Amino acid sequence: MRRLAVIREQNDRGTISVFVIGLAVALLILAGLVVDGGRAINARAAANDDAEQAARAGANQIDDAVLRSSGRVVINQDAARTAARRFLTVKGYPAGDIQVSFPAEGVRVQVGGDVDTTLLSLISINTFHVTGSATARAAVGIVNEIGGAP
Repeated sequence: MRRLAVIREQNDRGTISVFVIGLAVALLILAGLVVDGGRAINARAAANDDAEQAARAGANQIDDAVLRSSGRVVINQDAARTAARRFLTVKGYPAGDIQVSFPAEGVRVQVGGDVDTTLLSLISINTFHVTGSATARAAVGIVNEIGGAP
């Protein structure tokens, strides 16, 4: 009987080590998802905020001559594009990741960027790509808003 216990003892050697290593790897991946995922969520929120501010900067570029002559609010698209791009460039976004468009008499801004990972880079996930977008429209006073009265 004693001999069987000794044989069984020798066969179980190292099984706990494999379990601990597997558990450590799983916990490291989970920590990476929490840390790097949190950073990606924060970066996406910041990209949305920056896109909102850039869209507002663009929507402020009203064509003064049209406003004075006809009372209509028209966005100067060239000035709006320049203002939105300037705002985002100062914030550090690459020019290739900035898109400005003009749907329905408003200004739509889309930005993107990469967030470097820390823990997930250990398993070859080096970056997350995040995007943000927002639309703003020009308004003069309360009643004379593009699209009519509120």
